[in-house]
Amino acid sequence: MPGLGLRDRGARLDSDLATYRDVWAGKPVGDGGSPAVPAGTRQVPVLFGGYSPRALSRMTRWGEGYIGGALPPALTGPGFEAARSAWRDAGRQGAPRLVALAYFALSDTEAARANIQGFYRWAPADIAAEVVLHTSPRSIEDSVARYTDLGVDEFVFLAATDDLDDVTRLADIVT
Repeated sequence: MPGLGLRDRGARLDSDLATYRDVWAGKPVGDGGSPAVPAGTRQVPVLFGGYSPRALSRMTRWGEGYIGGALPPALTGPGFEAARSAWRDAGRQGAPRLVALAYFALSDTEAARANIQGFYRWAPADIAAEVVLHTSPRSIEDSVARYTDLGVDEFVFLAATDDLDDVTRLADIVT
């Protein structure tokens, strides 16, 4: 975030997450304030991504699971395994919810590539170069199969253009 610096962002995020939990638990907000939400309000499930030990620790402390980037399964698979391992090592029950991401565009692929390049313009070049854009039914089907083999619980497709017909085409492919 501009003006806030990187040095303390982890501690700031942990503080924010503690505040969110308090709000979701119905605790008063501010000095002498009243609850922001009614008691019993559903806690918003939080997923964490990243590959650092701190990111995985944060996932086991605050999260319900792990979300992999829109990268090839060969690059995100180790992250899913690390998340499972961190979950067990932290003594969490069950398994983390695992979610994979993928961009798709089935019509205007040039616009889609430009949109993705624009979005990742601040990312490290080696990561931005690996972002996957699915442009064919076969590519989508293969990716779903590969992530299913990795044991993900959910696969989120991100439209890379604003063509609503692409969403219908995607639904026809994955259903």
